[in-house]
Amino acid sequence: MMLKRSMLALSVAAIVLLGCKKKEDTQSTPAPAAEATAPATTAEAPVAAPVAASPTAAAAHFDLKAFPISDKPLGEWPYLQMPAGYHLDGNDSIAAGTKDLARVPVWTGQSLLWVEGKTFESDIRTDEGKTFSKFELYKGIENAITALGGQRVVDKPFDEKTAETNEAAMKSFLKEFGKIDDAYRYYNDASTFLIRRADKAIWVVTSVDENGNAAVMVAEGPISG
Repeated sequence: MMLKRSMLALSVAAIVLLGCKKKEDTQSTPAPAAEATAPATTAEAPVAAPVAASPTAAAAHFDLKAFPISDKPLGEWPYLQMPAGYHLDGNDSIAAGTKDLARVPVWTGQSLLWVEGKTFESDIRTDEGKTFSKFELYKGIENAITALGGQRVVDKPFDEKTAETNEAAMKSFLKEFGKIDDAYRYYNDASTFLIRRADKAIWVVTSVDENGNAAVMVAEGPISG
């Protein structure tokens, strides 16, 4: 009898121990990790590529109004006085070199600006016994224009692309204005000056080279640009 009770007690103890062992195993086993939730992302709108400026919009615009207005006396047409030792071609009277209305281009350093109005052109000669000097003549013309309240716009020729773009119009112009033609060859030196008045713009184009060839064109037109 005692043996049966002992066996029964041992069996109960074994069952209790087995139950505790299972409980411990269950508690020691880590719970499966929760699935990571990917952070919500907001789709970014694609950045639009910058719109390239059109050639027309990109072209620099000549601002005539950036030049000061002059009220200095102009004198008689064509206003420009030659420096000492130089004169307008004796074969060209003022009347003969003047057109009451013409359309001529002036180089602004950015583009050819077409001016409609009164024009004058002439060769420039040295007085008898005078030795020609390119620097002296150019400087004298610039000083005369400055005395009238004018300023230099540009002192360089235009490029070949500009010449090609305006080829048809330039051919017609050069047939009519043959004295100042060197100023409109893209490989020649040329200068453009501007005398801005309250009621008009006076343009002076000069061409002077080292060989004594020199010419001038004066054109006046309405304020524009």
